[in-house]
Amino acid sequence: MARKLYNINSMNNERRVFARLKRSLPITLLDSEVKSKNISPEGVYFEVTTKDIENYSPGKVIKIEIEVVECTNSRFRLPERTYRLIGFGEVVRIGEIDINSHDKKLGVVLKFSEKLKVCV
Repeated sequence: MARKLYNINSMNNERRVFARLKRSLPITLLDSEVKSKNISPEGVYFEVTTKDIENYSPGKVIKIEIEVVECTNSRFRLPERTYRLIGFGEVVRIGEIDINSHDKKLGVVLKFSEKLKVCV
């Protein structure tokens, strides 16, 4: 009996190629420090509070640095190692979360423009 294979993404109209991980990782960009909400090999979603919404306009390319801490097995008491993933990403989409007279809180979708470099 032949098995039918289904593309799960096409069944629920999902357009993403990669699954997203809900991880809060420190990100440095445009002299701001934020935390990721989710990340995949293709891109990252984060929220940022800014005075200048133009810095995050769709199509804008931004340098990004993501900090990743490697958790080691505590049984052997090995130290944690911190890595930095550095590269560029293009703003694909923004959404206004909260706006007041001084600052704007935005949700930003950034697609990596290149493979991120790993720095130890």
